[in-house]
Formats: sequence, C-alpha cells, structure tokens
Amino acid sequence: MKHLYLVAPILAILAIFAVYFLIQTNKRPVPHYEPKHEEVIFDAEEYLRQLKKDHRPFGKSGVHRLLLKRTRQKAGVYLESLEPALDTIGLEIVNVYHSVMGFEYVPVITSGNDWPYHAKKSKHYENKALDFRIKFLLPEEKKSIVDLATKKLEGRARVIWEKGEAEHLHVELFE
Repeated sequence: MKHLYLVAPILAILAIFAVYFLIQTNKRPVPHYEPKHEEVIFDAEEYLRQLKKDHRPFGKSGVHRLLLKRTRQKAGVYLESLEPALDTIGLEIVNVYHSVMGFEYVPVITSGNDWPYHAKKSKHYENKALDFRIKFLLPEEKKSIVDLATKKLEGRARVIWEKGEAEHLHVELFE
C-alpha cells in the first residue's frame, strides 16, 4: 500500500504506449489516384452522324459535355461552373485548333477556376476565362491559332497570348 501513489502514473504511461502502438499499427499508405487519360481520336464523320442521330438541340449541359469531350484537361482543372457562353467560346477555340493542327489534335485546357495564383481580379474566379496550352507548338502554329482565335471571337471575347514560362492562350468573356 505504500507505493499506491505510483499506480496512476504507471497507468498513464501504459495508456500513452497503447495509443502510440495503435497509431503505429494504423499507418496505411494514402491511396494514389491517377486519372485515366484515354487517347481520344476525333472522327469528324462520326461526330456528324451523332449530331444527325440526336435531333434535339444542345442544351447548356450538352454544350458543356461536348467541350469536355473535345478537349483534355490538365489535372486539377475545375470547369463545372463555367458561364454557358464560355462553353460555346471554348468549342470555337477547339475549332480553331482543328483548323490549324488538324482534327486529330486534342487541345488541352490548363485552367478554369482552379488556380490560386491568377491575378486578384481575374476573370477565372468569375468562371469567365479559360486557358489553353500552346506551349509545345511550333511558333508559326501558335501565331496562327492566336490570330484566327482573335478574329473569330472579335467582339465576344478577349484572346491573350500569355508568353513566358507558363505560356498559354488565355480566353475571357467581355463584361
């Protein structure tokens, strides 16, 4: 009975070791998710057949799904709340890429409303801007894409060729 005062600290130490042991045995690896990038080959004839088969006109969600289907998206890109007009403009940019690069080329959207490093008052945060990858294209292809996109979207959207390390084609809706 004279060492009864030691029981509480010993039980506390045992409890700490028990919790430590439970934590150590519960270490599971964090699952790694890698999205599957299927190689999509665009077939213009099949696309036209599908349009003729579906007699109903595209709604907002149909145009958005078509934009997602006709492009690839960089990992982490958020495009779910885009302005409906931007979906249409995005498809026109896809058409510009196909005019310059051919129908087999699938453009990559590198940013929607997902990147925390855009300028403070960027249209990206209002879901009114998209970025397309042009970084790995030839200089004459880049120039053709920018010129054709600027001409095609005149009065409806601003097209900016942002150069530098993160070179891309920035497309934003006017106010």
